[in-house]
Amino acid sequence: MKKTLTVFLMTALVLSCVNNTSSESPVFKKGNLMTDVSVDPFGTPLVYPEGEPSVTTITNVWEPGFESPWHYHPYTGIAYVVQGELTVNYDSETSLDDIGAEKTIITSQTYKAGDKAFLGVANMWHISENKGSEDLIFIVSWLGEKDKPLAVLEEK
Repeated sequence: MKKTLTVFLMTALVLSCVNNTSSESPVFKKGNLMTDVSVDPFGTPLVYPEGEPSVTTITNVWEPGFESPWHYHPYTGIAYVVQGELTVNYDSETSLDDIGAEKTIITSQTYKAGDKAFLGVANMWHISENKGSEDLIFIVSWLGEKDKPLAVLEEK
């Protein structure tokens, strides 16, 4: 009897470990957001900071119609749009030293949810906005320097 009970319990244990292949079982999916990217959208090579390195990750949620002030980032960031569309308007002609100068949109790029991650453009004046009809959610990981600002705002 003991032998039969042991065989029964061992069989039950083995069967309980078998993977359930029904559609209700959890599924692991893997996606590639970025691979071997070494230049930003304008073709500028990725440059690592010279000081003490520091990574900062920020999640932004912008309502429809939100527009940032003119600014630039001294460092590259890796960005990914989770929901909505992010439009970035660049002024590639105004010097970074001209903090108070009038800025002009020279070119624009729009990044949508589901697109690959992208390198944010460092050292170029820009304004970013949510032109869509839903909240924009995006994540940026900045490759910066410890205790240094991630953005420089235009002076008015």
